[in-house]
Amino acid sequence: MGVTVEKFGRTGLVFVSLLMAGMASQPVDTAAAYQERPIVHFAASTRVTKPRVPSLPKKLSEPIRYAYSPCDGFTKSCDDSWHVVTTSGKQWAVRDALPDEDMGKVAVSPDGVLLAYLHAKSDRLMIRDLEQGTVHIVPLPKNWKGWEVSFGFSRNSRWLAVDSIEHPKSHAIRYDMKTAKVLTLPRACCVIGIADAGTTFMAVHKDSAKTTEAYAVRPGRTSKVRFPILPYLMLAKTHVSPDGRLLAFDGQEYGVPSRTVGTLDAKTGQIVSRIAPDIDGLLEIESFVYWYDTGRVLICIETQEHERQLHLVDVRTGLAERVPLPEEAFDLHSVIVSSHVEVAE
Repeated sequence: MGVTVEKFGRTGLVFVSLLMAGMASQPVDTAAAYQERPIVHFAASTRVTKPRVPSLPKKLSEPIRYAYSPCDGFTKSCDDSWHVVTTSGKQWAVRDALPDEDMGKVAVSPDGVLLAYLHAKSDRLMIRDLEQGTVHIVPLPKNWKGWEVSFGFSRNSRWLAVDSIEHPKSHAIRYDMKTAKVLTLPRACCVIGIADAGTTFMAVHKDSAKTTEAYAVRPGRTSKVRFPILPYLMLAKTHVSPDGRLLAFDGQEYGVPSRTVGTLDAKTGQIVSRIAPDIDGLLEIESFVYWYDTGRVLICIETQEHERQLHLVDVRTGLAERVPLPEEAFDLHSVIVSSHVEVAE
């Protein structure tokens, strides 16, 4: 899923030239001395060299917790491969994935077993099963370019939804990890999210009314349930609760206070709850990341000290728990988190 989840570092290099001259009691032929003693250059670097992160193997013995881009957009010398961090803290580089700086995308399944990403050379959408060591290739329409594609997993990690915001008239795809079957959805454009049962919620533009409507799409048919919805909900692929009953939103985008987490009834579109998370120093909620379970969501916030943080929030009570991140993952917009998260003490 994805949240799914740009670069850092500075390197200074000082060159020092030393001329080595011999000390002697007799006169010295200076020309000969220059020939015999070449100038020696010493390089002193302020950069702390870190071991190269090993490439992601075919199989892993433990789930992934995070995927992130380790670079900040300013330093060319950093490793611009996407990195994944497992539950024990081990890191691996995904060197065949299209980098974040080239508009590459990745998604980690909530169970931490599957990693979906765009292949750097072919633009193909790959899903690697790191438990089995297998690779799935998701077939995409020929007119879709890799960087135009958006995708995300369902909460139970079975379904992957794929669409293209650049081709709003193209039909989205739902890929079944269990059967490897592709379902072309009967409505055009953009996925809001997928329930564990496979019901896919779509956001469809209606040009005549200049509005966007939500549709529930089940295999082979489109539900009659539909209601107006804000267009931004189509962007994350993860706004649907695992049981398919609620859609989550952050208040700033939905016309309510920016420090509010809200839910909509997925059948009627009516607001069910609006909760202010219990987070000290909360300035605003920047974005919704995904549903952690049927009652809690993961959100990205900005504090009054202008620090970005991740928090798990109960949509009924507002109780919040902070989720720590690797030090290198400074940009939360480039961090994709699985359900194997740890909360701060």
